[in-house]
Amino acid sequence: KSLRDPYRHLSPDSTRSLQALGRQGRARVGGRLRLVVLPEDRLQMKWRESEGSSLGYLVQVKPRAGDLEQEVMLTTKTPKATVGGLSPSKGYTLQIFELTGSGNVLLAQREFVIKDLKSSSASRSSRRPLGAALQPSPSHEGSPDLDPPVALAPSQDLPTPGGSKPGDGKVLRQQRVSPSTSPPSPPSPAGPQFRCTSPTPVDMIFLVDGSWSIGHSHFQQVKDFLASIIEPFEIGPDKVQVGLTQYSGDPQTEWDLNAFGTKEEVLAAVRGLQYRGGNTFTGLALTHVLEQNLKPVAGLRPEAAKLVILVTDGKSQDDARTAGHVLKDLGVDVFAVGVKNADDAELRLLASQPLDITVHSVQDFRQLGSLAGLLSRLVCQKVQGRRLRSGPVTPAAAAPALDPLSAPTGLVLTRVTSSSIHLSWTPAPRPPLKYLIVLRPSKGGAPREVVVEAPASSAELHNLTSSTEYLVSVLPVYEAGVGEGLQGPVTTAPLPPPQVLTLAAVMPRAIHLTWQPSAGATQYLVQCSPTSPKGKEEGREVRVGQPEALLDGLAPGRDYEVWVRSLRGAETSEAQSIRARTPALAPPRHLSFSDVSHDSARVSWEGTARPVRLFRVSYVSSKGGHSGQTEAPGSATSVTLGPLSSFTVYTVRVTCLYPGGSSSTLTGRLTTRKVPSPSQLSVIELPGDEVQLEWAAAAASGVLVYQITWTPLGEGKAHKISVPGNLGTAVLPGLGRHSEYEITILAYYRDGAHSDPVSLRYTPRSPPSNLALASESPDSLRVSWTPPSGRVLHYQLSYALASGSGPEKSISIPGPRSHVTLPELLAATKYRVLVSAVYGAGKSVAVSATGRTGEWALRPQAPADPSFDLMAAFGLVEKEYASIRGVAMEPSAFGPIRTFTLFKDAQLTRRASDIHLATLPTEHTVVFLLRLLPETPREVFALWQVAAEDFQPVLGVLLDASRKSLTYFRRDPSATLQEATFDLPEVRRIFFGSFHKVHIAVGRSKVRLYVDCRKVAEKPTGEAGSLPTTGFVTLGRLAKARGPRSSSASFQLQMLQIVCSDSWAEEDRCCELPASKDGETCPAFPSACACSSQTPGPPGPQGPPLAGERAQAAPCPAQHRQGGGQVRGRGLWGPGRGRPGPAGWVGPGGQGSSLSQRERWVLCPLGTPGMSPARSLRLGGAAGGRPRGPDASPFLPTQGLPGPKGERGEKGEPQSLATIYQLVGQACESAIQSEWPSLPWGPQSLCLHPGGKGRPAPGR
Repeated sequence: KSLRDPYRHLSPDSTRSLQALGRQGRARVGGRLRLVVLPEDRLQMKWRESEGSSLGYLVQVKPRAGDLEQEVMLTTKTPKATVGGLSPSKGYTLQIFELTGSGNVLLAQREFVIKDLKSSSASRSSRRPLGAALQPSPSHEGSPDLDPPVALAPSQDLPTPGGSKPGDGKVLRQQRVSPSTSPPSPPSPAGPQFRCTSPTPVDMIFLVDGSWSIGHSHFQQVKDFLASIIEPFEIGPDKVQVGLTQYSGDPQTEWDLNAFGTKEEVLAAVRGLQYRGGNTFTGLALTHVLEQNLKPVAGLRPEAAKLVILVTDGKSQDDARTAGHVLKDLGVDVFAVGVKNADDAELRLLASQPLDITVHSVQDFRQLGSLAGLLSRLVCQKVQGRRLRSGPVTPAAAAPALDPLSAPTGLVLTRVTSSSIHLSWTPAPRPPLKYLIVLRPSKGGAPREVVVEAPASSAELHNLTSSTEYLVSVLPVYEAGVGEGLQGPVTTAPLPPPQVLTLAAVMPRAIHLTWQPSAGATQYLVQCSPTSPKGKEEGREVRVGQPEALLDGLAPGRDYEVWVRSLRGAETSEAQSIRARTPALAPPRHLSFSDVSHDSARVSWEGTARPVRLFRVSYVSSKGGHSGQTEAPGSATSVTLGPLSSFTVYTVRVTCLYPGGSSSTLTGRLTTRKVPSPSQLSVIELPGDEVQLEWAAAAASGVLVYQITWTPLGEGKAHKISVPGNLGTAVLPGLGRHSEYEITILAYYRDGAHSDPVSLRYTPRSPPSNLALASESPDSLRVSWTPPSGRVLHYQLSYALASGSGPEKSISIPGPRSHVTLPELLAATKYRVLVSAVYGAGKSVAVSATGRTGEWALRPQAPADPSFDLMAAFGLVEKEYASIRGVAMEPSAFGPIRTFTLFKDAQLTRRASDIHLATLPTEHTVVFLLRLLPETPREVFALWQVAAEDFQPVLGVLLDASRKSLTYFRRDPSATLQEATFDLPEVRRIFFGSFHKVHIAVGRSKVRLYVDCRKVAEKPTGEAGSLPTTGFVTLGRLAKARGPRSSSASFQLQMLQIVCSDSWAEEDRCCELPASKDGETCPAFPSACACSSQTPGPPGPQGPPLAGERAQAAPCPAQHRQGGGQVRGRGLWGPGRGRPGPAGWVGPGGQGSSLSQRERWVLCPLGTPGMSPARSLRLGGAAGGRPRGPDASPFLPTQGLPGPKGERGEKGEPQSLATIYQLVGQACESAIQSEWPSLPWGPQSLCLHPGGKGRPAPGR
């Protein structure tokens, strides 16, 4: 039943609190049961941990007097419990059970008395060295299955006055207790208490703290502590004398040294000591001991050892160090006992040496009882040590006759200021060691002490309180004590007030005040209050450290009185005053009106010189039916009022609102205008008998509804409709195609006003029909249509790319014509054309059609627009790559394109000034063909990047393999980085490990992304900033890299160029990718397998010209070039000569150029087309062409196509792709060199050199 309620029936005399900790296994306790007495008579028990597992432990503590039982079931695995609230003198039975599934097993049982355990602990503590920490000592008792416990008690062999030192007691006797469950016999009584017989007389003064922090209950424990210290000493006139002073705010001598002659009288006085309460002025109390208690009249004996025992619980509220030093200089042994919050550092300054003997601290007042015995022994030891140091004392030497302690004379107080006093005196006939000056306020307060070394006879006292009366005492200090002193009163001067108050500046909301500083002042108190009438405004005050103050938050246009006082701490001087008036706040000026409409008007004014928080503008109509109010910032000089009523007179008022006040009002009048009518009427014909009327809004706002009326001229009925005021169009039904109409519209406004009507005459307008588009040539379209029946002035035609990426162009065709040819179009491109008929009354609806231009026989490989070839700029060409560190080249498996591998940390970097990127237009296309390798890092890297001189990115393309995203970035004119990130599924294919061609088309306001010539997405972008003329261009640079020695990524690259147009992505066919090849738009590349080692046959018969497939590009000598453009390559030869083709494009820059080879690859803007052959190979434009003449190049051999292929051989062993390329290349080179040995430029490789798509070559 006890397990169900473990805390029931708690008795006041039994356990007050029981804290049980621990849970153990099933095995029996295998070690000693240990009992420890903790502070506040709490008992801690510990036992050895059991083996195995159990449900826990049950601890029962039963008073032997028959009190109710209380028990606790343990629920943790810590084998210990703590019991509190036990009676120290009552006997208890302790039982510990192990809880098991089959029942409770008794593990240990003991009976104990708290007082006996404490006595046993104290006996063992007496063997510790003096000065050891006072800690509770454990008392050991065994378990039922162990040896009987040993109870320890102090022996009767104690130190004698002349024998061993206190604490060096002999071996303690042992008393065995037999294990039994019955109550044990009472412990043997302890021996007699410690007694101290001093070899010399002792004058012992107790200085006891009686402040409020101690309290009545703790003060009783202090009195018990004092009685315990006094108990061991022999009290008598020739032995130990005891005096006591209690202090708080003012020290009070409870009894002098010679007040009591026996110990019983002293202990009775201690018991009757009354608690006073107050502050803690320890310094004042020590001075009181010097001046009052250590005097022969108070019982001081010159031959006696002098001791002061200080007991306090807090830090002194005054300076106690000076008086403490004087006491120790006079040979007084000072013991300091601190309780709870006492300042240990202060105690160590006050106590005598050695500090480990004279300084003691306890945590609470209950521990004073355990300290009393130790302290009495230490005091006894100190007295005996003094005797041993001074040697034997003869009766004559024990009480020497002392000369009278002479005193100084003639105290003079001069040079009295508000904070200092100068005093002087006539020295005493017998020179003292020093003088102690005590300065005490006559009306109470903490005294101050100053020590002046002899033979000085004057002193200066500073930091005094002004207008205060002091009592000054000068006391001579001799070795034998303190002599008679001098006393005199003095009053300090008042603190001087500030002088010459001056108004430095007076503003509407503030006053700046200055004055001359006051001697001795540390601060100034400035008070300001409005003169009558005060109204709701209250006075204010401020404290400043300098002789000036700024009083703000005042009301404009008011009178104020200002007082200034000097301050030094809590001292205040007389006040000096001055009056000031704040100026009124200035109103706005020059009110005017502009932009007056039917429902709004702009109000303007001139501001004021002072800052204004807000301008408040209010308006009211002349009849009072319409009013309003608005506010404008303090920096504004105008505001727009609205909505107003039309054709109405308004009164407008403007007021300045300053912080905390407002100015007077500025007033004006304005008249709004009449409501406006709709304008810019136009009619658009719709299918059937409907037309659409359009107009410009009558006003930006305020229109409620438009009313439209149309009437046929001649005979007919008028029709009318209404449309909401926020619309600008309306469909008018039922208008015949052969009648003329008058259409009228007017606007109704919210204020009830309506505009004047506006009319127009409408004659039906029919559009052209049968619009058709036909391709006349690859760069033109023929547009034709059927004219309408009406009288057409002209036709308006507009056309643009069907994709919408390019600009729209418009032309005008005279009315009689019904067809037109659009020139200079892009080949193989779809266009959208719109045609509308323009009549005298307006324009008809537009009809549209789409058509596609034809294709060239050979499509150009490169874009028609100029471009930057960054592959050549970085040396990624066949003739230069081998000299670049970290770059390798290999042939492509899908055509005559070289694949360049950039290994890790290749760090390809070029100067921006070498590439001329500053000429890059705003609209351009970044094109690259790349493959990401397995070793390509997962972190972000810039495929291509333009950086400033400090390597801060400016323009480039980022690839993030971890997020599988692509980012195009550039800086705007404010140097802010703009980013467009694409992470769609089509973008993620770039990171799958295959070659992909990417176009980033950058326009003025958007960026479009194409992957493998298919549009993926587009995103808006802001205005582009200018590119730096200096800096760097890098390939593969890691985004986190810093500085010139940066890391770069590994990847493969076949193409990297920037086209100077944003439309190239729509024209490109991605013929480099296998999936994009077809026989029509992308002719197959010449296969290396077409090269045969067989002897070629004779030339075939002459046939019609054929469009050549993409050919291998061969270098062309300068004397056989037409123009200075780039050689785009040529097709394979047909069976014979064809007719001369049309003239080819003339490449840019035909004149000889001084640019380096790399610069010729990257110069973007088109130059003037050249007319004469260039001296060196140009790679920037298409090959120029002209009709064949006598100087035509003998470029084509006369033989025909290679013969048929031989029989297919047996399948060989699998080879690596690189090996296959090598074998095929070698075979092809051998065949070419054997077939064309007579070429003027010598045998060249035609197998793996990519060529551009060119037009048909002239001539053969």
